[in-house]
Amino acid sequence: MNCITTFAILALAAMTWAATPSVTSGDREIGIEVDCTKYNITSDGIACTKEWAPICGMDLKTYGNECMFCFLNRKKGSQLRKLHNNECREVECTTYSEICTMEYMPHCGSDGTVYGNRCSFCNAVVMSRGTLYFVKYGPCSESP
Repeated sequence: MNCITTFAILALAAMTWAATPSVTSGDREIGIEVDCTKYNITSDGIACTKEWAPICGMDLKTYGNECMFCFLNRKKGSQLRKLHNNECREVECTTYSEICTMEYMPHCGSDGTVYGNRCSFCNAVVMSRGTLYFVKYGPCSESP
């Protein structure tokens, strides 16, 4: 490589690094904390409605509603977080790499963005703190 090409690559890398927001270890938690204090959970149990308002937990299991999510977490003694509302999808992002390959396997996210592959999608999920979720493989909308 000549000197100009090397300089251009280093400048691009420096700009990318400088534009990346600083993230503390606490910000890297995936998901949304659920406020379970609004449900009357006692040692005898809990009175949850049968309303179907599914949420997807960090364990990639679908819970019927937020109340059941809180009840089952307390029963298990765990502190799971909610990934998103709706049923869990099939893309698993609990482990991810900040550095992605260039393979192309498009993933449509709930924000309407097409991510080039699972790694890119999972990085976006982490940056959104779990509010972004998988919709389908391929483009988000088929153009005629």
